[in-house]
Amino acid sequence: MARELQDVLHYFLPDPIGPIEISDRLAAPPARRVSVLVAERDLVRLALSWNLAVAAAQLGARVSLVVPPDPHRCAPWPRRGPGPLGVEVSQAESSRLSALATAAHGAAQRIAARPGVPALVLTVVPLVRVHAASDAGSLLDHVLLLTRPDERELVETWAGLGAISAQAPHAHIGVSVFGVSSLADARRAFEGLAALAELELARPLASYGVLIDDVHLSRSIVSQRPITLSQPASPAARALADVATMLLEDAGDPAELPG
Repeated sequence: MARELQDVLHYFLPDPIGPIEISDRLAAPPARRVSVLVAERDLVRLALSWNLAVAAAQLGARVSLVVPPDPHRCAPWPRRGPGPLGVEVSQAESSRLSALATAAHGAAQRIAARPGVPALVLTVVPLVRVHAASDAGSLLDHVLLLTRPDERELVETWAGLGAISAQAPHAHIGVSVFGVSSLADARRAFEGLAALAELELARPLASYGVLIDDVHLSRSIVSQRPITLSQPASPAARALADVATMLLEDAGDPAELPG
């Protein structure tokens, strides 16, 4: 489902912030699987992935976060086992894409959706593996890219887009922009990537809006507490809830994807 960036820009506006509510639009399809690409020792994206998992659980979903077997290359956290709101954190046997895909499939079976209760598996995928792999399988059927709006990050994100396209030509790719200082920066970043993807790769990108990178994210990393629980009224928590809702609504079973 194509998304417009302006659909979530209201989270930057100083309107009253109420409690996060469970969306009555969430159906109960099979457990949905989304891969989040991260670089080595990428603590920020790892923290955002974990916060998104907790935000999805707060929306009423059953959620599992799958990480490589050497998370210390990203960070010594999150730890394996049950976490906040029952979010399951599990490790793959190796960092090969095939092993991560197997772990994600197992997690999807363990948390299978129930009537009225959606399920989501977020898999942390090392970007370097995508560039070098030939065993992506279904792991890249649905991918979330997190990018800052600066030039270096956008170049890296574009390289990731190329690698995903080579490995999984029919992948559904969503982009969330974080670390923004203005709405214009976020819009330019996404629209530039989307235009280039359409021109060079002949494929659309879905906007998953803006993940506000404020002081609460830094505190979440230091305290290892999710933003939506420690600061539920913050703009960052609202933005996380919005992106989590889009993931639950848009990340269908691989059989539903084109091709």
